[in-house]
Amino acid sequence: MFKFLKRAIATAFIMIAAVVGTASLAQDGPPDITAITKQGYIVIAMLGTDNAPFFSVQDGQLVGIDVDLAKSIASAMGVQPRFDRSAKSFDETIEMVRTGRADIAVSKLSRTGERARIVAFSSPYITLRHALLFNRLNLKQKSADEDVGDYIRHFHGTLGVIEKSAYETFATMYFPDAKVISLKNWSAVVDAAIDGTVDAGYRDEFAVRAVGLDQPETSISLRPITIDDARSAISVAVPWNKPMLLAIVNQVIDDRPRKMNADDVMGLYRASIAEKGE
Repeated sequence: MFKFLKRAIATAFIMIAAVVGTASLAQDGPPDITAITKQGYIVIAMLGTDNAPFFSVQDGQLVGIDVDLAKSIASAMGVQPRFDRSAKSFDETIEMVRTGRADIAVSKLSRTGERARIVAFSSPYITLRHALLFNRLNLKQKSADEDVGDYIRHFHGTLGVIEKSAYETFATMYFPDAKVISLKNWSAVVDAAIDGTVDAGYRDEFAVRAVGLDQPETSISLRPITIDDARSAISVAVPWNKPMLLAIVNQVIDDRPRKMNADDVMGLYRASIAEKGE
């Protein structure tokens, strides 16, 4: 009789513990979400150098496409956004997510196979074609009578890219015969293309088109060429082991009215320049 009562009491305790544990799990939610909601904020890695209209400081406020997206993600989780702009390169924002220094990275990040081995990526919220910014004189001399399209397809000249960016990876993928020169930032790449230190600068179509808007005088020395069959999927980086966080990020992106393109981005950039001039 005593053994029966003892067994019954033990069984009851196990059942109670199971019920309490299930209730607690239902209340707290998935661990990767709970950790963020308990602290009350989400840490967003973002490059320290402004990249309007994705992220830049205007009148003392951090604004832009990526800033709005990050705030929407934070709002969906019921927490505050906390931006960490200590990263000195695009790759460093990825590293911040990988090492846990940031919960996500929203920083005009292109998905690459190399990056996808260490973090997970959301669905793209913008897709941009790749583009080249050629030194006109170099292009004319080196392509000679060759069709420009054929010359680009078999390009073996010098190509300037931003160091520790996705375009270092893209350059080796799409232009395996080129000599890739990594420079500190996009301004340095553009300057190198202007003076002929590199035959062309390589980035996305928005960045290349924006050069003509910022420096119209460069149309004499530079020729932009868009590559139709190479695209960058601009996405949010999330830790590979946080699937529910990734699901929320994707939901926020999917709930947007439509995916932006290069024309939309250029429109916002023109507007930001106009505001600065006022």
